[in-house]
Amino acid sequence: MQIGIAGLPGAGKTTVLNALARARAQVGTFTSAQGEPNRAVVKVPDSRVDTLSSIFRPRVTKPAEVQFLDVAGWVRGTGLESAAAMLGHLRTVDALLLVIAAFESGVTAESAISTLDSLEADFLLADLDLVQRRLDRLDREVRMTRGMDPDRAAKVRELELLRRVMDALEGEMPVRSLDLDGDEQKLLRGYGLLTAKPILPVLNIGDDVQAGERLLAEVRTRVGPAAAEWSAIPGRLEMELAELDPTEAREFMDALGVQDLSAGRVIQASYRLLDLISFLTVGEDEVRAWTLRRGSTALDAAGAIHSDIARGFIRAEVVRYEELVEAGTMAEVRKRGRLRVEGKTYLVQDGDVINILFNV
Repeated sequence: MQIGIAGLPGAGKTTVLNALARARAQVGTFTSAQGEPNRAVVKVPDSRVDTLSSIFRPRVTKPAEVQFLDVAGWVRGTGLESAAAMLGHLRTVDALLLVIAAFESGVTAESAISTLDSLEADFLLADLDLVQRRLDRLDREVRMTRGMDPDRAAKVRELELLRRVMDALEGEMPVRSLDLDGDEQKLLRGYGLLTAKPILPVLNIGDDVQAGERLLAEVRTRVGPAAAEWSAIPGRLEMELAELDPTEAREFMDALGVQDLSAGRVIQASYRLLDLISFLTVGEDEVRAWTLRRGSTALDAAGAIHSDIARGFIRAEVVRYEELVEAGTMAEVRKRGRLRVEGKTYLVQDGDVINILFNV
């Protein structure tokens, strides 16, 4: 799963990436006409993985991961053509983390919300341009082929869907607001429409964390519970902390009165944004969290581990994380009768500890 980091030049996108990933990408203003994006794989904080690792003491412990893509800033007024490379990168990601500069004095809840609205308006215009071009081409194909094209019926359905999308965009409504069925969502996925992607607005606040948190609370109050989930991170501070060893970082945080890092909360919010869940595998060799879309099956879980396991799937042994921790060992889980046997169609739940039995 991949999340694109976007925002205006100077908002601190690369700083936020470095804070999230404990990376050292070069920080500086680069625009939509410049440079390749920075990429980083970020581990998703999960206390369940830590607890299971302390129980099983494996050789390897692997939390779930999410990839972030830091894309050049959007320069207003330069036109869609100059921003084509940036848009191309953003269209390939699964969700958007929108960084909003809030580290200077004078930033208010109103100005932060206005910045988000402006970014969304820019993305909406980019989607309008893409959909209009595809509509024009598809309309010509449908009118010219009549009954001669075996794919005409599929093209007519696509044309009707794109007209619905166009109506929404012209009404300044993001594509994500449309009620689309599974087939329609799958069809539109190929277009990479920016306003179809879930968004996570993140305030890049200054070193005064308490002031930043107050600003975040005010923003959340103003946008209401129905709006996108907002988060905040003191990007520069946490980027610098990430470069220290853990003991030094803890001492520095204590001196500043900072209890924990915002980076973990932003990463977890990103995970929720994609509607992802984690299932867990345990053993002496490895304790690991695996990523699935919510609504995935035991067969999907097998495939996430290895395609051969999915092909030879026999059954899944499942226990809830809480029950395993309470029992202490898998042997005790079996003794208590807490280990369930599930088939291919079982819907995996977040926190399931799963062992797949297979034969190839």
